[in-house]
Amino acid sequence: LTLLAASVAHEIGNPLNALHIHLQLMERELKKLKTSRWDEAPDEPVARRNETAARGDAHSTKAFRLRNRVIESGAAETAKKLEQYLDVAKGEIHRLDYIVTQFLQAIRPAPLRLQMVSLNDAVEKTLELLRPEIENRGVTVKTKLAANLTATPADATQLQQVLVNLVKNAVQAMTTGGTLTLQTGEAGDGVWVSVADTGGGIPQEQINRIFEPFYTTKKKGSGLGLMIVQRIVRAHNGRIELESNVGRGTT
Repeated sequence: LTLLAASVAHEIGNPLNALHIHLQLMERELKKLKTSRWDEAPDEPVARRNETAARGDAHSTKAFRLRNRVIESGAAETAKKLEQYLDVAKGEIHRLDYIVTQFLQAIRPAPLRLQMVSLNDAVEKTLELLRPEIENRGVTVKTKLAANLTATPADATQLQQVLVNLVKNAVQAMTTGGTLTLQTGEAGDGVWVSVADTGGGIPQEQINRIFEPFYTTKKKGSGLGLMIVQRIVRAHNGRIELESNVGRGTT
């Protein structure tokens, strides 16, 4: 719990720092936007400009219009920058919310609501849910679901959360293309499901740490996904196994 608390404080600090920096940048750009009309406006008084234009001084009128265009162009560029900064700020807020949500799921497990569940149904529902992301990455999906699989007492919602985390990890481990394979089967007194990818695999030194809280190899990962998976599987009196070969993929 001490490790989790300290890690959460650290993780929250990073997006908050990014938010602070980008809000400062937004403030500077807003100041530029407010003063640009006065700093960049022509020195010539309005009455004289109107008088000049009325006399048909084409050169002065053209220069004035050009300056107006420069001002408008500067304002548009500033607005674009502000939009980018806002996008970053919103993204960091979303990441902060994600980290906190995952943290709470990791340390405050919900009680199981057991009912007879088919692993095959859970796999199919998960694939349907994640289909847009899978197709967007050009990943090929293969399913090898055991026929007449025995239903098992499980929490359907939490079981799907396990599969969503594992499938997302598998898909993200493959850059473009690749094959995602989901299998189900029965062995001894239980049933099993496997999720396999054809990504880069996990080096041995990382495998030893893969279930540690906040340990992640992904740029925007929380490092809590597999910890949550492990907790849910153990709550079902199950176990999770991992096999990986560098350059060939992970199951």
